[in-house]
Amino acid sequence: MSETPENLQIVVLEDRITLLTARLEEAKQAVKSWVDANSSLSRSAAEERAKNQGAGRGVFGALMGPKYRAVARRAAAASNASISQDVAYRRSRIAEGKAQAQLVVRQIQAELSAAKLDLKNLTAGSRTRTRANPIETTQALTSLDLLEKLKQAKDQGLLTEAEFEEKRRKLVSTL
Repeated sequence: MSETPENLQIVVLEDRITLLTARLEEAKQAVKSWVDANSSLSRSAAEERAKNQGAGRGVFGALMGPKYRAVARRAAAASNASISQDVAYRRSRIAEGKAQAQLVVRQIQAELSAAKLDLKNLTAGSRTRTRANPIETTQALTSLDLLEKLKQAKDQGLLTEAEFEEKRRKLVSTL
């Protein structure tokens, strides 16, 4: 590819698209990490609540009596309430982080779409110009071939000198 300003723009746009594609994958990975953090939080909170569920039960609770079981249940309820508060706070932080990461993804996607459109428009314009040149070259070659055939026809005596000159002028004027 020759070093024209248009070709340099194409190279710059292709590099930008590559960079934006990599950034988009990183941003999508960030969103996924927030989703994973939320799942992990849910799992760990459920495990903590499950530990509290058995408080005051079992053989030890039966031996200690109803007062012990009541105290254990109140402690479990307080622990569950604390877990719920902590989970709510962490979920709000996770939601904020996820929303920010999703915003970054949308921004990168918009930039990437714009860069791809610019590249498409730039390459479409260059293709149109490069296509025009071969057509003109083909027409010129066709005209040169016709001139050669005209000369052969004149040399073989199929055309007079006047006819040859008239047809030659017409062909040269189309070049």
